[in-house]
Amino acid sequence: MSDLQLALLAVGVAVVAAVLAYNKWQELQYRRQAEAHFRSEREDVLLRGGAAPGAAPAAERIEPVLAAESPRAAPQPVLSEALDYVVSIEAADGLAGDAVLAAADGVRARCSKAVHWEGFDETEARWQPLRADRGYSAMRAGMQLVDRRGAASAGELEAFASGMREAAAGLGARADVPDGQLALARAAGLDAFCGDVDIRIALNIVGEAAAFPGAKVRSLAEAAGLALEADGRFRRRDGLGRILYELANLEPVPFDAEALKALTTRALTLQLDVPRAPGSERTFVQFTEFAQQLARALGASIVDDNRRPLGPAAFDAIRAQLRGVYKSMEARGVEAGGVLALRLFS
Repeated sequence: MSDLQLALLAVGVAVVAAVLAYNKWQELQYRRQAEAHFRSEREDVLLRGGAAPGAAPAAERIEPVLAAESPRAAPQPVLSEALDYVVSIEAADGLAGDAVLAAADGVRARCSKAVHWEGFDETEARWQPLRADRGYSAMRAGMQLVDRRGAASAGELEAFASGMREAAAGLGARADVPDGQLALARAAGLDAFCGDVDIRIALNIVGEAAAFPGAKVRSLAEAAGLALEADGRFRRRDGLGRILYELANLEPVPFDAEALKALTTRALTLQLDVPRAPGSERTFVQFTEFAQQLARALGASIVDDNRRPLGPAAFDAIRAQLRGVYKSMEARGVEAGGVLALRLFS
């Protein structure tokens, strides 16, 4: 290799190293700016030491966790008389969990809705998710009556009931099948309730001039407790791993950890799935505050899907409407972000 070629190679290496160093420096600058921005501007009205006269007591802070952290929720019964069409199975000599699970595959194949199985634990005197290595004196299976696709039909209920009868017969047991017409009426009422409270809010952060550097978006998101997940969206989760809200690229390119260093975008979308997000009203407040912080930091505007500007007055109006939604859910015994809500709005 000639001296000239060696010199050119050395220059090339130096240029690449300089570019990488600059990118790293720029990313660190964005991170410092984001952390300083959220320390100085982020005022969570729910975390103030004192409240205005007549204001509600400050709520406990929802701490973010890493997306990979496992949920720490206590075990809860899967089935609910309010949500499921439940068929019980009993046998004089008891039932083996592995045998029932084998029979369950045939039942699930007939159903378009989710089907769950439980066994009665004599020691703890409660129903629990079925285990293959246990024996049970009684078992039950339930087909979910409603999900985001709508209510179960008469044909679906009959397919589930007949499948349960056949499974019980194969196990030498008896199936107790409830009235299908009552279940259909319950499903219709539940579906109407879901239609009233199934709200998803999207706030779009749109650039007014320059595009947003991907590294800066990442720094702002992580400073606010969001983590980038495998599907290309940033999410903030609570201590049980439940999603509070998520941030995505409004342009048709998912975020990627490596590509973010070179990516720019002119629009982001911040989304809140109201019935699935725990924390109710306080989560909505944090959601809108984060949207405003993003807009300030990026020199952007907040607009709805029709490009209409949104601000504090609009957020207050939405918040007032959501109070009615949360009260309706509470009256039904369905807590936002709770076990039943996560099943209903799936």
